[in-house]
Amino acid sequence: MVSLKPLVFCLSRIENLMQKVSFDPQKMEGAIITNTTMVDLKMLDSTLRIFRDVMESGLAVSPYLKVETFGSRAKILSACSITVSAVLLKAGVPVRPRGGGVIEVIDREPVRFTDMLMYWATTIDPIDVLISQELTSVLEMMQTGSGRILGNLQEAPMLAVERIEERLEVLAEAGFSGVLDLGEPNMNVLGVSVERDHVGLSLVGGTNIVAAAMSHGIGLKTESISSLTEIGEMTHIQDLVS
Repeated sequence: MVSLKPLVFCLSRIENLMQKVSFDPQKMEGAIITNTTMVDLKMLDSTLRIFRDVMESGLAVSPYLKVETFGSRAKILSACSITVSAVLLKAGVPVRPRGGGVIEVIDREPVRFTDMLMYWATTIDPIDVLISQELTSVLEMMQTGSGRILGNLQEAPMLAVERIEERLEVLAEAGFSGVLDLGEPNMNVLGVSVERDHVGLSLVGGTNIVAAAMSHGIGLKTESISSLTEIGEMTHIQDLVS
């Protein structure tokens, strides 16, 4: 008799991982949520240099990576922006991920989501889908200040704004950033409505680094929101690129 795996929607998987995050940004200890990227070993150095450029442009969540090699392949674990949501959750903010999408940026200002998939409505991570559709122009954004990048939207009660701001500041001091917009209560965030008496928080997508490398013609296989990784096992990008 064939055993069929039950459908697990993306939101359920995200919420389960968020509960397991133990990252303390002040102590720089604990586990964060990571994305997984596979690349041919001969292209590793080129890939890491592109990753560094994207990180330095402010289009990534964190400059920390874990690199492992397996024969002719390398596995790169990079920070996922859902880690930020998990840290907020651990601080008592009932944050809820809404969806991932493509964000239009003009003159270095995020303007609107042009495409979005809601986490509750799909079993596949929206960012993985959008990368495969080649809808981004991360390199163009880096070079000209205008383009399309990956991002996501979170939602939290409006009374939690002060605590959100406090935790975002602590995260930034630890090298975890990428906030595009923290909206006003009951106001749209980058063109997307939020629930009544809530605020929206838009973050850069952790896989902008992957989208940039793929636009350079580097063949990568990626899986977003794939695992948990101890921050102590990760290395700053500056120590990985000569």
